[in-house]
Amino acid sequence: MNKKNKRLLAKMNNEKRRSSLEKIKRKKRRELILIVTLFLIVIAVFSLLFSNYLKLKTIEVEGNNQITKEEILEAGNINNNLRTWSIKDDEIRNNIQSRFEIFKSVTVQSKLPSTIKVKVEEYSFIAQNKKEDGSLEIIMENGKPYSGKVRNNYNLPILENFKDDRSKLDEVYKNLNKLKEDVRLQISEIINDEGDNVTIYMKDGQKVKALRASFSDKLNYYDEISKYIEDKNNTTLNLINGAYLETAKTEKRRNENIKQLLSRQGLKDDSTSKTDKEKVDDTEKVEKNNKAENSTTNSKVVSSTNNKNTKQQSVINNKNE
Repeated sequence: MNKKNKRLLAKMNNEKRRSSLEKIKRKKRRELILIVTLFLIVIAVFSLLFSNYLKLKTIEVEGNNQITKEEILEAGNINNNLRTWSIKDDEIRNNIQSRFEIFKSVTVQSKLPSTIKVKVEEYSFIAQNKKEDGSLEIIMENGKPYSGKVRNNYNLPILENFKDDRSKLDEVYKNLNKLKEDVRLQISEIINDEGDNVTIYMKDGQKVKALRASFSDKLNYYDEISKYIEDKNNTTLNLINGAYLETAKTEKRRNENIKQLLSRQGLKDDSTSKTDKEKVDDTEKVEKNNKAENSTTNSKVVSSTNNKNTKQQSVINNKNE
C-alpha cells in the first residue's frame, strides 16, 4: 500500500472516530436535558401540591339545623390547612355520620382547586315524651330519643301517661309521622287513655278523642273540620266512631244513659269495680242513643264540610256508618 492510500485510510478512520464521539456527546446531552427536565417537573409538581392554591378556601355546609357548622367541621377534621388532594370524602362522611345520631344522611364532595361541600339531612323531631320520672325526652321521627343539644324544639306535642310503654308509644310515633307537619305542630298534648284511645289537645283549645293506632287518618283533616267548630274550648271532637262533636249536654246525656243501663241490669254505678273492657262495652251500647243528639248538634259542621271538601265527607259520613 502506497503512502497516499495510507493517508486516505487514516483520514477515514479519524472521521469515523469523530462521528462516534459526536454521537456519544449528543446522546449524553439528551440524557442530561431529560434528567434536568424531569427534575424541574418534580419540583413544579411539589410546589403546586403544597402551595396555597390547593389549600381549602371554600367550605360549605347545608341542611344542618340542630348541629352547628363548627361542630360538623370539627367532627370531620375539616379546616383551611387541608389541601384538596389529600381529602378523603368517604372518611369524612363516616366520621360525621357516626358522631351525630340526628343525621339521616351525610354527603361530602371535595372539588379542585379549593372547595369542599358537606350536605346533611337531619331526622325531624316529632314529640316530647314525658317519662315516669317527670323528665321530657325529645323523640326523632325514627322513634329514637335524641340525647344531643336541642336548639329548637318547635313546641313539640307532649306525650303523657304512656308509662314508658314501648308498644303504645310506637303506635303514636307511627301516626305522628303520618300527620301533615302543619297539623302536627298544632298539637299541644297527647294523653294515653284507658283501652285503645288517646285524648289530643290542640293549641287552639280543641279537645279531640281518637284511636291511638290510627288517629292520623282523620286528624289530617283537622284544618278542614275545625273552621266549622265555633266553640273549641267547650266541645270535644270525637274521631273514634266517625267524626262528630260532643258537648257538655251530650256528655251528661251519655252518663245518664250509662246509669240507666246499669240500673236495668241491676248493677251499681261504681266505675272502680268495672274492668276496662266493660267500660268500653257500656260506652258502645249507649253510643247509638247519643249519635241522634250529636248529629243535631253538629249538623252545621257536617253539612258545611260536605259541601266544601270531598275528603271531609268520606271521613265524617262514610266512616260514621
